[in-house]
Amino acid sequence: MDNLTHGLLGLALGALRRPDAPPGGRTSPTDRAVLLGAVLASELPDLDTLLARGDAVTVALQAHRGLSHSLLFSPVVALGATLAACAVFRGARPRPVLAASLASVLGAHLLPDLWTGWGTRLLLPFSDVRLSLDWTMVVDPWVTLPLLAGALVAWRRRAAWRRALLVGLACSVAYVGARVVSWGVLTRRVEATYASAVSVRVFPLPFSVGTWRYVATLPGGVLAAGEVPLAGAPREARRVDASVDALPQELREVGPVREALAWARFPVVTVAPFDGGREVRISDLRYHLRGEPTLGFVIRLDAGNRVTEARLERGGSASELLRRWRGGSAGPTREDGGDAGASGVP
Repeated sequence: MDNLTHGLLGLALGALRRPDAPPGGRTSPTDRAVLLGAVLASELPDLDTLLARGDAVTVALQAHRGLSHSLLFSPVVALGATLAACAVFRGARPRPVLAASLASVLGAHLLPDLWTGWGTRLLLPFSDVRLSLDWTMVVDPWVTLPLLAGALVAWRRRAAWRRALLVGLACSVAYVGARVVSWGVLTRRVEATYASAVSVRVFPLPFSVGTWRYVATLPGGVLAAGEVPLAGAPREARRVDASVDALPQELREVGPVREALAWARFPVVTVAPFDGGREVRISDLRYHLRGEPTLGFVIRLDAGNRVTEARLERGGSASELLRRWRGGSAGPTREDGGDAGASGVP
């Protein structure tokens, strides 16, 4: 999730502990340290983005959501948040601050990252697998707005601050629960439509509550991509032969290419000549608008297969993506997902 949502979730989780002071009374140092520790613990894992070095692929797929986002490292994050909060509010009891901080790093950071489509690597350093529940986008205003409203009311009405935060948390949790139910219902609906599919996966669609996108893996490695509304049948937009077996081994061994292939659950890969070398594009159909991938990595290599450029492409500017979501022209679409003149893989 985005950092605003992480912080607001942490603040609300900190309010779950009953304060030492009675309602309307002055909060104790422990009460204040609990809230601060919970907010810090919800944000600290993302400091890895400030320390990251390297190309865009390495930063996005390896440096970010690395060890600081793992279950094993979460007590260390909680301890750091506790020490900082207790240093600010002298006299605070560390045990409740540590408990709130640990609950926050797990419930306000690791879990929200897990329920997004991008996913997170919770099992590091034992496993590099990226786990994802695919319930919401990384930025989902309907998760954030109730939390933000609760925080604003808590700030304006100090006497009822805890109730305001908890009401906002309850509304946000209820929304996520509704997403979980929708995900299950729509997954079964797409499975019924593609009875012969090897697997079916449903993903959130940007700016939308009532419509989701899906990818069905059909026999032979063909991917069927489309959208499915809460009230209606799945609407297929495109079929792609997404096998990457034809990608030369020497390209697979290039670091950013290897990382991007490991990231893409439904890869659409193209290779094209570029400036005496080659350009490799690796997109993922789980991020598509009407069958056209909108998110992928571009890696440019020289004649010796050395990386000259690696970047993340989001399918256009925010305004372009919004126009396409509203039904505007999506631009030219090729079965191999590439530009004119590109040799598709396969």
